[in-house]
Amino acid sequence: MAFLLSSNVARAARDNDHSVNTPLLIINPAAPEPERIVQAAEVLLAGQFVILPTDTVYGVGLLASDTASPDRLFEGKRRQRDKGIPLLVASADELARLGRDVPEHARKLASRHWPGALTLVVRASDEVPGEFVAADGSIALRMPANDIARALLKAVGMPVACSSANLSGLAPACSVQQLDPLLRAAAALVIDGGSLSGGVASTVVSCLEDEPRVLRPGPVAI
Repeated sequence: MAFLLSSNVARAARDNDHSVNTPLLIINPAAPEPERIVQAAEVLLAGQFVILPTDTVYGVGLLASDTASPDRLFEGKRRQRDKGIPLLVASADELARLGRDVPEHARKLASRHWPGALTLVVRASDEVPGEFVAADGSIALRMPANDIARALLKAVGMPVACSSANLSGLAPACSVQQLDPLLRAAAALVIDGGSLSGGVASTVVSCLEDEPRVLRPGPVAI
């Protein structure tokens, strides 16, 4: 597979050997090139994890398939497996497919704020691979307002488990240049979608009860 490698890779190699083997794929954030989206999709479909831009911060993504395990992401982020990994979805229709007994208030929040910086926690349906379901039977879902991320989701045809691209305890990255070299070295591919204006992780809302409950404040006010 031929990737478009940025000169940043060569410069980074001189500064830190950890990043020398990680391909960098530059994609236009305003008009993602279809052939480059396909290249990135092939890496995800091969079971590898990819660093990609979202509408908030850069994330580390892995295909949420029956044969994949989120352990790869936890290992890459040097994080204990104490929380579930949210799934990015290409369409609001995925809320009904991946969620079970989704309450009306969750549907209204998705209708109002998707695509956008809002993560909804709902009960997981049988469509969610067991490895990606949290211990309490829930799943966190989000539809990002980023053209590269959504094009990639459509290309792979299934959700992508995605967590912020930072080592545990460190600040998330809003550009490729801010990525930690160790995390970058653990990825099979880094997608450079430019600098992100968001900079704040998404609002997380639990929809497991009769009323929505904010678990993590963020850009979307509830």
